[in-house]
Amino acid sequence: MNDRRKEVILKLLNKIHSGEIVTDDKLLPERQLAEIINEPRPTLREGLISLEAMGVVDIRDRQGIYLSTSEENDAKMLLQKVHGWPADMCSRAMELRQIIEPSATAMAAVRRDEKDLKRLRICLNTLKPLSKKSDPDSIKLGTYWNKEFHIIIVHTTNNAYLARVYESVQSAINQAVYIMRESTAPGEQGGRRITYEDHEKIYECIENKDPKGARECAQEHLAHTVKAMIKLGEMVPISDLFTQGFIRK
Repeated sequence: MNDRRKEVILKLLNKIHSGEIVTDDKLLPERQLAEIINEPRPTLREGLISLEAMGVVDIRDRQGIYLSTSEENDAKMLLQKVHGWPADMCSRAMELRQIIEPSATAMAAVRRDEKDLKRLRICLNTLKPLSKKSDPDSIKLGTYWNKEFHIIIVHTTNNAYLARVYESVQSAINQAVYIMRESTAPGEQGGRRITYEDHEKIYECIENKDPKGARECAQEHLAHTVKAMIKLGEMVPISDLFTQGFIRK
């Protein structure tokens, strides 16, 4: 997917999430959508087609564009008209992150190739300057590239089923991650600078084909994220699986 299409998809997802372009699960007509996101209609249409392929929307001939009703997609999660998402939803998704990511990161360290490393390095190079900025647009972009970094790692396991499940998890916590990046001081656990440093450590272990180190760095990063989200009220303390003893550090 090219950068231009990604930008259009992000614009649409953000407008869906805010409720600005949706009424009763139906999106506004294409002409209005193009005006709102300030994109030409052919470019908008490409983004909509991508969202349909991702299972987010349902384009119906002569009827319009609807949020998908499939139980497997996350469109309903995207349409939340409050600033913070329900703590229970985020908590359950974060439990899955704690279960999936350490093992997936260890697998990635064994199975990665040079193409995987290049993609991860692009993410890091993009995240580094964003980690030093606090304006809303930079935080939004940082949230996106943070998600991409972890999704690439899981895709590096070469397990398509795992990747699909994990992408749903990431979609469920996207707003909570944005709030964390916006509300947590850069030098605190879960803050932008600490998160970037965590990502650098994870990358180094994957590059060095060190599965044990990769697992430990992933767990450390998750522990930082969990602590920050609990502090902000985005997840409940009982969903900290490390503290609860369900996962060994």
